[in-house]
Amino acid sequence: MSLFDHCSKCKSCCHVDKGAPPLEVNLTAVEQLSMQPICIESRCRHLSDTGCSLGKSKPFGCDLYPLAYDPSEHQFYFDRECPLFDTYVEQLSDVKTEASQHLSRMQRAVKRLKSVDQGYLQQNFSVDRDYFDLVPLGGASD
Repeated sequence: MSLFDHCSKCKSCCHVDKGAPPLEVNLTAVEQLSMQPICIESRCRHLSDTGCSLGKSKPFGCDLYPLAYDPSEHQFYFDRECPLFDTYVEQLSDVKTEASQHLSRMQRAVKRLKSVDQGYLQQNFSVDRDYFDLVPLGGASD
């Protein structure tokens, strides 16, 4: 079973709690050219029984989750409320695991975004900080 297989069962990151303000998914400049805005008022419209119906075309901010990135501190954070927290952190000790590969892919994407869309990174972290219970991902910086 894949680490992220759990996501298709949990789906909590694609919901907004009742009474909470809607979550506007930030889109990079490139994503804005090809995607419609995504606003989650209660449940993401792209959420299917098997997870995200956008697959590999989902927005970077969704792909980044359960991580968040603070460009001011050059630091990755993890949403403590994600049930994958312990397993993800444990897997980081082995470069062949899904968590390590996910983090590496996110580090490369952040590096690219820093040069082409720095404003996106700051805006995305600002939203993530407001919506998620973030804790530093030890040793994971760019």
